Amino acid sequence: SVIDIACGSGRHSIELARRGFEVTGFDLSEFLINEAKKNLKNSGEKNMKVKFLIRDMRDFNFRNTFDIAVNIFTSFGYFDNDKENFSVIENVSSSLKKGGYFVFDFLNKHFLEKNLKPLSRNMIGNATVIQKRKLENGFVKKKIIITRNNSTKQFEEVLKLYSLQDFKKAFALSGLKTEKIFGDYFGNKYSMDKSGRLIIIARKIK
Repeated sequence: SVIDIACGSGRHSIELARRGFEVTGFDLSEFLINEAKKNLKNSGEKNMKVKFLIRDMRDFNFRNTFDIAVNIFTSFGYFDNDKENFSVIENVSSSLKKGGYFVFDFLNKHFLEKNLKPLSRNMIGNATVIQKRKLENGFVKKKIIITRNNSTKQFEEVLKLYSLQDFKKAFALSGLKTEKIFGDYFGNKYSMDKSGRLIIIARKIK
C-alpha cells in the first residue's frame, strides 16, 4: 500500500497502481484531484487500486496504514516556515507502518544555488513559456509566463530550500532513518556540488 503526497494530476499514483500497488493519492487542489480522476478513467485500465482525496499535506494522519509513502518531483517546501514544512514529514511517519519506507525527491539546494538559470524560454505546442528564477532569503522563486494566441497567463512558484543535513535531522526527529541517498533518477551517488536532485530513501524505525 502506497500513499502519494501532493499527487497533483495523479501521474505517479496511476503508474504505481498499474504496477500492482494499492495507492491513495492526495492533493490540496480540487482541480488537480478532478484531473487525476479523469486521467484514471481515461487510462482505460480496469481493476487498478487507486483513489484520490483532497487533503492538506500539513494535516493528515492515516495512523500506521501504509507500507510506502512517496513525495516526489519537488512537491515540498511550499510554506513560509520550517514548522509547517516539516509537519509534512511528521505526518508521513505517523501514516507509515513500522518498517515502512519513505521515498522523498527534492532539489539539491547547493547545486541550485550555484547553477540557477535566471531565464529560460521554450515553445510547448503553440505556447511560449518563459520562466524567470531567483534566489531570495532561502527561497527559490519562479515566475512562469505562458503566451498563447495573444493571451498571457502568469503563475508564481515559491519553494523553501533545505539541505541534506536539514532533512536528515527532520527525518530523525520523526522516527525516520535515512538509508539511501541518490543524486538523480538513475540511482547515481549524491554529490553536494554536482547532483541536480536530492533523493532520500528513509525507513520508519519507531
